[in-house]
Amino acid sequence: MESYRQRKVVKTVPTVQTVYQEMQAFFKPLWPGEDKPLVLGEGKDMNPVLMLIGEAPGETEVIKRRPFVGKAGKNLDEFLTLARLNREDIFVSNAVKIRPTEIGPTGRTRNRAPNKEELSLFIPWLMKEIQAVNPRYLVTLGNVPLKALTENKNSVGDCHGQWLESRAGVPLFALYHPASILYRRALAPVYEQDVLTLAEALRDTKGA
Repeated sequence: MESYRQRKVVKTVPTVQTVYQEMQAFFKPLWPGEDKPLVLGEGKDMNPVLMLIGEAPGETEVIKRRPFVGKAGKNLDEFLTLARLNREDIFVSNAVKIRPTEIGPTGRTRNRAPNKEELSLFIPWLMKEIQAVNPRYLVTLGNVPLKALTENKNSVGDCHGQWLESRAGVPLFALYHPASILYRRALAPVYEQDVLTLAEALRDTKGA
């Protein structure tokens, strides 16, 4: 009998573009008649030093179909300046890729936190996205992505400015959401110090 050399099966990881194509095909039929476009991540999508994960896109981000633009973009610029990073060197995304909304007291549409149904739909795709991007570190902004990636074991009030283990197998650094500073000005120096702590850790890594 002819013998064959045993071949090792190599599991290939899909690119982020492939993940996004699959994601769009999955979500397209879910909300017929409703305008719920996906706002996908952008940036260095292969092996960046950081993947920054926010909560969900806002109005401007939906209009422009880009994460972290408008007010969120200003927050990102301030973060990048403090951390001494360039936007093109990192990957930015959100835990939930649609804009969660509600009607406020004045009758206008406003943002709200993602609900359990939205999180259960999008978190599996976030895990695939992280696997495809393969960042060295994750940085979460606020409770939504933090809880999603630590299985609800941590809150940002308890562990901001700290390194944690994530369910994605990538080291995670927790930050307050920059928008929270607008409502709680006392958090501003705390947030700034946390970002500086992150920047110092990144410099130490580069020098290692």
